[in-house]
Amino acid sequence: TLFPYTTLFRSQRLLELLAVRHGVDLSRLCWIALGSEGRAEQTVATDQDNALILPDDAPPAQREEARAFGRAVNLALDECGYPLCRGGIMAGEPGCCLTLRQWRERFAHWIEHGAPEDLLNASIYFDFRPLAGDARLAQALRAEVVDSARRTPRFLKQMALNAVGHGAPLNWLGGIDIDGEGAVDLKLQGTALFVDVARLYALAHGVQATGTRERLDAVGGLLG
Repeated sequence: TLFPYTTLFRSQRLLELLAVRHGVDLSRLCWIALGSEGRAEQTVATDQDNALILPDDAPPAQREEARAFGRAVNLALDECGYPLCRGGIMAGEPGCCLTLRQWRERFAHWIEHGAPEDLLNASIYFDFRPLAGDARLAQALRAEVVDSARRTPRFLKQMALNAVGHGAPLNWLGGIDIDGEGAVDLKLQGTALFVDVARLYALAHGVQATGTRERLDAVGGLLG
């Protein structure tokens, strides 16, 4: 489908235009897409999941400037038909506009503790990719996250146990069990099964790809 690529081009163009308007130097930060957008697997019914990585030497003024810029991009994307994230996972929010060191500490905390909320965050934030700016910031974070997760079997087991909680909606006869409205959640009860497995195996084998297909292709070669 061309939808993820249309989203990518629109986001990149908005970032370029608004960076000029806000006087933001894109080479001094990195805009990353998270979740399904980070995997380039968005569907028609999707919202925003994005964040900003700033260099560790970014002064407070630059952080405030970056957050204002992020908020402007979030609102512009909303006007383009990509709704604001109801969970607040957007670059214009304080918790999603952090320095590289802060992101490292945050991801390390999730891996170290593995609480239910940590696992939920990992399923969204670990699927990140750079869209604009200094991609080296995202690449450094990616390498550290993958290596840390690979060296923490306990965290991988927690992710696996969390993933098996998402099952196909089958009844005792083996048929599809619809909900009270006569529908099936194809994301939570369908594609999420493959997304979770691909993420888990990628982390376990040190694969840095973010797309589900790319992860499975890479892991398949290692297991073969």
